[in-house]
Amino acid sequence: MVYNYHENKSVSFETLFNPQKKEVMRTEKTNRQDRKEIFELFASSPLFRGASKESIDYAIDCSSVSECKKGERIESESSCLFIILSGTASVVGISKTQTVILNTLKKGRVFGMASLFGEKCGTTAIVAGESCVYAVITQEVIEELLKRDIGFTKNYICFLSDKIRFLNKKIAFFTSGKTEKKLAGYLLSLPLENNEIRLEMNMSSLAKNLDMGRASLYRAFDALEENGFIKRTNNIVKITSPEEFRKIYGETL
Repeated sequence: MVYNYHENKSVSFETLFNPQKKEVMRTEKTNRQDRKEIFELFASSPLFRGASKESIDYAIDCSSVSECKKGERIESESSCLFIILSGTASVVGISKTQTVILNTLKKGRVFGMASLFGEKCGTTAIVAGESCVYAVITQEVIEELLKRDIGFTKNYICFLSDKIRFLNKKIAFFTSGKTEKKLAGYLLSLPLENNEIRLEMNMSSLAKNLDMGRASLYRAFDALEENGFIKRTNNIVKITSPEEFRKIYGETL
C-alpha cells in the first residue's frame, strides 16, 4: 500500500508498518494496530464482508491511500474503486444550472463503481466534506479478486444490485406526482439509524434536489407530520413507524 498526500509525500506500505525503517518513526505495537484497523475496516465494508483473509490482505497490499482536503475532488485518471478510511465526502450532482448534494459518504463507505468496466460518469463528482483519507483500488485488482474469491464476487454483484435499487428509488420519487410522495421517497432512500434520518442539505438545497419550491417542501413535511409518519427537529427526521411508512409510500419506490 502506498500513501499519497498533497504535500507530495509517498510512503510504501512496508515502510509505514515496519518499525525498523528510519523514514517513519512508529512503535511495533502502533504498526500492528494500524494494520489491524485498516484490515477491519476493509473486512466490514460491503464488498469485502465475507471475503477471505487472503483476498483482503491482497487488496490492502495492492491499494494506495490518498488524502483530500475539504472541497477538493476525489478522483483518479484510471478506473478505480475507493474506500473512505477517515473523514467524509459528498456525492455531488452536476448540471448546467445547479450543483446539489445527492449523498454523504462516511468512514467505511465504498464508491467509484460507476468508473469501473466502462466510461466514467460525468454527471456526478465526489468532493471531500472535510479532510478525507481514502484507499484506492485499481480495476486490475478488482478483476483479480473477482477471479479468485467467490465471496467477493457475490458481494460485488449484491453491491451493484443495491445501487440499481437505490437509483430506481431516486427515479420513482423524482417522477412521483404529489410533493409528499416525493419527499417520502427521498426519506426512504436515505440511511436509517435508530429510526432517524439526518438531512445533510438545507431546505433550499433539498427543495432544488426534489424539483419543488420551498413552500411546497414545507407543506410536504407538514403533511407527513400531521399524518403521524414523521417528527422533525431541525435536520433530524424521526420515522415514527418505518414499516407503516414503507407500506404506504413504498409504491413510490
